[in-house]
Amino acid sequence: MLRPPPLTVLRWVRKTPARRAIFEALAGGTGPVTHEVLDRFTPVRTADNIRAVLVAGGALPSRDEQLAKLEKWLTKAIGRVEDPDERWLLRTYVNWQPLRRFRRLPAGKQVTHGQANGVRIEVRYVVRLLEWLRRNGSSLALCTQDHIDTWLGHGPALRSSVRAFLLWTRRRGYTRQLTAPINNGDFTVHVIAQDQRWTLVRRLVQDDQLSTADRAAGLLLLLFAQPASRITLLTTEHVADDGDKVTLRLGQKPAELSAPLDDLIRQLARQRQGLAVTVPLDEPKWLFHGAYPGQPLAPHTLCHRLKAIGIRPRVARNTSLMEIASELPAYVFSRLLGFHQSTADNWDRERGGFSPEYAAEINRR
Repeated sequence: MLRPPPLTVLRWVRKTPARRAIFEALAGGTGPVTHEVLDRFTPVRTADNIRAVLVAGGALPSRDEQLAKLEKWLTKAIGRVEDPDERWLLRTYVNWQPLRRFRRLPAGKQVTHGQANGVRIEVRYVVRLLEWLRRNGSSLALCTQDHIDTWLGHGPALRSSVRAFLLWTRRRGYTRQLTAPINNGDFTVHVIAQDQRWTLVRRLVQDDQLSTADRAAGLLLLLFAQPASRITLLTTEHVADDGDKVTLRLGQKPAELSAPLDDLIRQLARQRQGLAVTVPLDEPKWLFHGAYPGQPLAPHTLCHRLKAIGIRPRVARNTSLMEIASELPAYVFSRLLGFHQSTADNWDRERGGFSPEYAAEINRR
């Protein structure tokens, strides 16, 4: 159920020609308005905005938007494969491996932008491998390990993302014994110096020209190692403010916030509406509002915003995790910041942190 005044909605509908054109087409059409109908309209961003309004108002059922966009992209990407047998093989692999995993996610859990992007990278490089084989007078059926090694040796490390596809085709007898290395990456290139991290913290603390949301999100990442996917899901239910101090529940135990982060979170908690004109009455009280009604800020959008102010989320978070693991026992680390115990243990071992015995002593205290 939505709550804006009718005249406000009418002005919103008429504000842009693209939005007005979509509503006129929907009004002049026959049959129900469905997600498939909205998928035909452009610009996509305008259609998605209208979709979000209809979902928030109960006129359309919700769907996994990341999965829907991925499926649409896969149709085009796989269509680039010229050989019909190879095209069928790639389509079969995609349907029975990544898409099957996504479609079997527990109820209420949706595909993340990162998960969908991982599949895009994998399929993109499989298509490029097939195109390379064709240009070099070969095919997937005739491909040898020498072909794979040559292709891997003349391109970026991401080419090894074809590994899962090659192992799948090998197990089913479609190809020879082909493989590619596991690309674990070099951890040392995914961290920054601690002084650089604290320089970023000082900027967020002192620069009041930056938006409140960007400052708060950046500090949560740099000080508490929170990923964008969790930051954007924070609501006012996670915040406790007794007037003297502000605590934020990231894990099992609330964390007390220091200035100015406490005041930034206060401001976000009092800000009830984002950019959306139409807001559901039962909308969660997001701290980081999205542009669409009923939805928080998208994690990848937050990452883009942080990069724009000089914070690379992945390396900044890794650096924060390393520092926290050196200062806190893994048990405390997991309970305070909301990480799984095994994740905290892994970072503790990586940093050579406290022993389990010391963590148990801290817990008894």
